[in-house]
This record gives sequence, structure tokens and C-alpha cells, in this order.
Amino acid sequence: MTTITETINAQVKSIVEDVKALPETLKKVDVADLQKQAQGLAQTAVGTATTAYADLAKKGEELVAKAKGIKVEDIKKTVDSSVEDVTKQAKGFADDAQKRAEQFVTDAKTQVTKVTSKAPTTVRKVAEKVDTTVKKTPEPAKKAPAKKAPAAKKAPAKKAPAKKAPAKKA
Repeated sequence: MTTITETINAQVKSIVEDVKALPETLKKVDVADLQKQAQGLAQTAVGTATTAYADLAKKGEELVAKAKGIKVEDIKKTVDSSVEDVTKQAKGFADDAQKRAEQFVTDAKTQVTKVTSKAPTTVRKVAEKVDTTVKKTPEPAKKAPAKKAPAAKKAPAKKAPAKKAPAKKA
């Protein structure tokens, strides 16, 4: 088993060896080749940026030309056309709502007619049932007439005192 110290020492030795080998590695690098590669990448980037700018400028010019070509009359026509479309839709909705309302009224009338046409039959049946029930009900027993108590004599009414008329002045 290796200790932490041994592991660290091994890593430090490896780094020192890499640093010592660095001058040799740098001698192998071809600076001119790297320079050519960098120039090629830069030219490609410039070409791409130039193309993108040209496309953007062209689209900007087209947009400006289109904006200059728009007239108030064109906008009015577009708005009027949109308003007509919305108005047609609204009328369609209103017509549909009217038809539905009329259908509901018709359905309600039909239902009322059905119910009212059955009413006389139902009333007649109820009346017959009541009549049958009344006929089946026995009559209540009659009570004997109650004895009349002698009438109490009324006391004579008292006369109200006469009002005095005011005296006449002579």
C-alpha cells in the first residue's frame, strides 16, 4: 500500500519531467503552420460575418421599401375586410342563437300542450276518486238537539244625562 506522501511525490516527479520536456515539445511546434491555420479560421469567420451582414442589410432594405409602399388606403381596406369578416361571424352567431331560442320556445309549447291535454283526464279521474271516497264514507251520527237554557233578562238601559245648552246672552 502506498501512502499519501508517496502518491504526492510521484505526481510532483511527473510534473517536473513534463516541464523538463517542454523545450523539446516547443521545438517540434511549427509556428508557421499554426499561423496559417489561424489565418484560415479568421478568413472563414470574416466571410461568414460579411455574408450575414449582407443578408441582414438586404432584408432591412426590403422592409424599408415595403414600409414606404404601404398606404393608408391599403390599411383601411385590410381593416374594413377584417371588420366585415367579424360582422359576418357575429351575424352567424346571432342567427344561430335566434334559431335555438325559437326551437326552445317550440319545445316548451309542445310540452305545455301535452301537459294541458292530459289535465282534463287527470281532473276527471281525481273527481271520480273523490266522489267514490265520499260515497263510501259513512254519515256521521246525528247528535240530539241541545236543551235551550232560559234566556236571561236584560237590565233596562240607563238614560244618559241631558246636555245643558249654553245660556243665551241678553
